Amino acid sequence: MKTAIVTGASRGVGYATSKFLSENGYHVIAVSRNLEAMLPLKSENIELYQLDITDFKKMEEFADKYKEITLDLLVNNAGGGSGSNYIENDSPENWKKSYDVNVVSPMYLSKLMLPCLKKSQSPTIIFITSLAGKYPYVSGGNYATAKRGESGLVDVMRLEFSQQNIKITEICPGTIDTCEEHKPAALDALDLAETIKWVASLPCHMNINHVELNHIHSRKY
Repeated sequence: MKTAIVTGASRGVGYATSKFLSENGYHVIAVSRNLEAMLPLKSENIELYQLDITDFKKMEEFADKYKEITLDLLVNNAGGGSGSNYIENDSPENWKKSYDVNVVSPMYLSKLMLPCLKKSQSPTIIFITSLAGKYPYVSGGNYATAKRGESGLVDVMRLEFSQQNIKITEICPGTIDTCEEHKPAALDALDLAETIKWVASLPCHMNINHVELNHIHSRKY
């Protein structure tokens, strides 16, 4: 059985991905600050770990606990903005928080789990970014800019980690309906989960660099 780590697993894409991977041949280590929200996921193939990925000391403890595993898939899904503000009303603290969760934390977790990934026959790291990083919007400054920074991280990591046969993929979705609010013109979390599984299932010599996903309206002819 393959092993995957999924961050941001308490809701939305992370929750759906943890469940979907566990049903399709993976033992999943589901990670989130919100342990209570993850409890329904707990099963024979899913273990839960409470972790704030912006707490780098706690992240080191997490990596030490799992240092003996063979890690086949790391899904850097946790992210988010720090408020929705016009730049003139924003603060350095908000920007730092956004960069920590979207750029610094996935970089550091990927680095820490590198020895475990090297043990796999086809190791893959997937970053869930956002089209907001490509097409910024008014009042989305710290989030959109951090997501653009995360895309840059992916590009550099792909160059460096490919030398160690580790595949690096950016999955860049548009609007997602995470069931917290109804968004009729949106992808759903399972769409992302299926894409993640597809990328991770490809041959070890094939790297999918970048995937963009958008919702389209159904048409009747």
